[in-house]
Amino acid sequence: MRESTRRLFRLHGWRIDRALHGYVYYRWIDRYIKTLMAIARRYVRLFPRGRFIFDFFFNRYHCKVLTEEQAAKILTLDHDVIMDPELSARVVPFPHAHRIILDQPQHIVAMDCACRIEKGVADPEALNVCLAVGEPVASFWLEHGAERLHARRVSATEALEILHRERERGSVPTAWFKDAAGDRFFAICNCPPSYCDALESARLARALRVESPPVIAAPSGYLAVIDRAACAGCGACVEACPFGALSLDGEEKALVSFDLCMGCGLCAERCEWGVPSLTRDERKGIPLDIDELALLRR
Repeated sequence: MRESTRRLFRLHGWRIDRALHGYVYYRWIDRYIKTLMAIARRYVRLFPRGRFIFDFFFNRYHCKVLTEEQAAKILTLDHDVIMDPELSARVVPFPHAHRIILDQPQHIVAMDCACRIEKGVADPEALNVCLAVGEPVASFWLEHGAERLHARRVSATEALEILHRERERGSVPTAWFKDAAGDRFFAICNCPPSYCDALESARLARALRVESPPVIAAPSGYLAVIDRAACAGCGACVEACPFGALSLDGEEKALVSFDLCMGCGLCAERCEWGVPSLTRDERKGIPLDIDELALLRR
């Protein structure tokens, strides 16, 4: 057994079921995601008033939306981070898999994105954008995914280049948490809405005819606000928003849906007049901002 496999198994102690789940997930993540998406699409058609499958998976496998700046802070860490469980649960408000622990975060591995593989993307540069941050997942991906999924160790500088390049393409960085990762953070995803299976699964969940549909992503802690006096109604922010949170009203001014806005900041970056901006909103939770969380810990 390889050392990275031993470390992955040790995360779970006596929970051999979780250890095996983690091994299968990280070893064959592309096939795992493809299977789950096929199940989710069929489930919505067959059980439009059902929610069990979505609740089960979303509570154990989910993400926190990041701004580019927040993602960059994680990718440039040079020390371990272990957040208090109570604070972690406030930042990542799910019943399971909310531990903010970064063990050797300077160990970063880039691997082909399972979402893009599932969507049929073939361009090697466009595929190799999923970033495992810290141990033991980074080493596990490197040892088990080098040949099939082109896993490779990258420096913080190269990881930032991937982050920025994908942001220019309209990607939203997200920090991912999973029970099979020891109930904690393990990777940063860089997917645009046209590729992201997480966004598709969120749309599928919203299509269920149930009250308070299940959610897979926690907001960044920010809300987009519009300077209506400066808005020219060009629609650039509407087009940029991957969550469908912006629209033009009857006065041809941009309008933000509070419920749909995840605070990713793409709308602010795409508007050449600086009409949208991000503001902290306590109703959107606590940001996964390493510097701010360090202050809160004190």
